[in-house]
Amino acid sequence: MTLATLSLDDSSTMDDRRPKRRSDVSIREVDGDTIVLDRGAEQIHRLNSTASFIWHRCDGQYTVRDIADDLAGSFDVGPTAAKDAVVTAVRQLDQLGLLDPIPG
Repeated sequence: MTLATLSLDDSSTMDDRRPKRRSDVSIREVDGDTIVLDRGAEQIHRLNSTASFIWHRCDGQYTVRDIADDLAGSFDVGPTAAKDAVVTAVRQLDQLGLLDPIPG
């Protein structure tokens, strides 16, 4: 999964959402990447280090804003770039059906 950039206008409504991984997918760590096996969809996804960082925080406890703050601190990127990366990754994970439905 590669992370594209979105404008802040596109992401402003997601700040307080709390994305949560589906509990029925299998997860393995391989060479620093996260492998997500979705047996129901018969798909395997390999997440790079940034997407893995975001994935592991999609536990329903962290908001998108919280995850972006953590990402900015851990990867030494600016807050805007971090937020855009998190919003993009969460949207992609959601589109792939790997998250529980995000309300709103």
